Amino acid sequence: MHMVMKEELSDFLRAVADDLDIPGHLYEDAVVKYTDVGEWLAQEDSELAQFDPDIFPQGSFRLGTMVRPINDSEEYDIDLVCHLKIRKENTTQKELKDRVGKRLKARDDIKEILIESRRCWVLDYPEPFHMDVLPVIPNVEQPPNGILLTDTELRLWQFSNPIDYAEWFKEQMKVVLMEKRAAYAKRYQMSIEEVPEYEVKTPLQRVVQILKRHRDIYFKDDLQNRPISIIITTLAAKAYANQPDLYEALVSVATRMHEHIEKRDNGEWWVENPVEEGENFAHKWNEYPERREAFFNWLEKVRDDFVSASQTESLTKTAAALSPALGRNVVSRAAASLGVPQSGLITKSATISTPQVPALASSSHCVPPVWPISLQYQVNIKGTVHPGSPRSKAKWAMTQRPVPRNVWLRFEAKTNVPEPYEVRWQVVNTGQDAIVANGLRGDEFEESNGANKHIRWEGTEYRGTHWIETFIIRHGVCVARSQPFKVRIRG
Repeated sequence: MHMVMKEELSDFLRAVADDLDIPGHLYEDAVVKYTDVGEWLAQEDSELAQFDPDIFPQGSFRLGTMVRPINDSEEYDIDLVCHLKIRKENTTQKELKDRVGKRLKARDDIKEILIESRRCWVLDYPEPFHMDVLPVIPNVEQPPNGILLTDTELRLWQFSNPIDYAEWFKEQMKVVLMEKRAAYAKRYQMSIEEVPEYEVKTPLQRVVQILKRHRDIYFKDDLQNRPISIIITTLAAKAYANQPDLYEALVSVATRMHEHIEKRDNGEWWVENPVEEGENFAHKWNEYPERREAFFNWLEKVRDDFVSASQTESLTKTAAALSPALGRNVVSRAAASLGVPQSGLITKSATISTPQVPALASSSHCVPPVWPISLQYQVNIKGTVHPGSPRSKAKWAMTQRPVPRNVWLRFEAKTNVPEPYEVRWQVVNTGQDAIVANGLRGDEFEESNGANKHIRWEGTEYRGTHWIETFIIRHGVCVARSQPFKVRIRG
């Protein structure tokens, strides 16, 4: 009898995790939006500017372990930190929260989507995600990254350290992460540092996503006893041994997670924060023993479900067996993406579509080079995306993926032409949006406008497929010419 192969199971589970993950275009939209909010908070005319405000993600968005809600009509929940450099003795929790809220309300488009909650401010965007903005201040007793959180229902400040936790989480998967990032960098001819974080997922990140979805389904009618994500994430990271195979990693992690739960001499159960000594993620287990029992029962069910999945005769039967545990819609989409025949699964279900980009339109308005051509050297272009103002920090490198509107692109010409030479750029817009705005371009050869003669900055205004090309001019002759660098801008 043929049994489903481990490699087939890993491919299937990878497809499940891909479907659970926040899509790349939504990830990018979120980065653009929280960068914009951060710049608004820090503008010179802002009352907060003196406190050097900084917005950055925490939790599953930062760790790369987000999962879509069980109900396809619900939104992704993105957690952000708004860090202000204020000493604890100079503010109260309420004052801190009110200060951030006052500035957010001062801009009409933000005020329209702003909702106040107990600890934070919620930005409820039209896109299928909302962002929780949590005001924090430095924890001077835990430098450099420790923070103190607002919680208007508690008297004492709560402490946390999402940056150090994320670095610890990365360290647990360092071997596989570096291998995957290196392979991606080689494929797209970029440095490892330029690889977009969301483009590379390790087995550990996928294991956490799958465990969280299994948890969501298992506890959908028992939310009171549902294990919190930080416990699952921490135990999974401690149990992970850098296995490159996803199925092997999942079974190994599920089998070993319990080994990293402590029962201390005083009888208390502990899952210690690996970057905050003395913080017990499982402190509620000691107050509510039924939550601890529910966790162990769930963990046993995880092991049973995924070990049983390897004993089926085909991926069709595997999908059917895992469908109740992971959700029929998710399993159906994952199976369909692999071309797996589906028996008894839902084949039509809601999904988040990727925005379409108009194809390359007419470029008849583009003029030919104005110099004699004698190509003796090479030049190529590298691009990075900067959601903030020009010269802000790059958020990701450009690949074939479409880029959002209203961001900045930095293009750099890499050439082996010996000095002296000049660099010229030709930007060609195409499509209806550019036509309507009278912004086709392509009839000029422009100089660089960056920190040196190799850098050109451009904004993304018009939806469509466009391109930029660079020319290296030496002694009045074009001695190197790049291939057109296509830029696909989505709505």
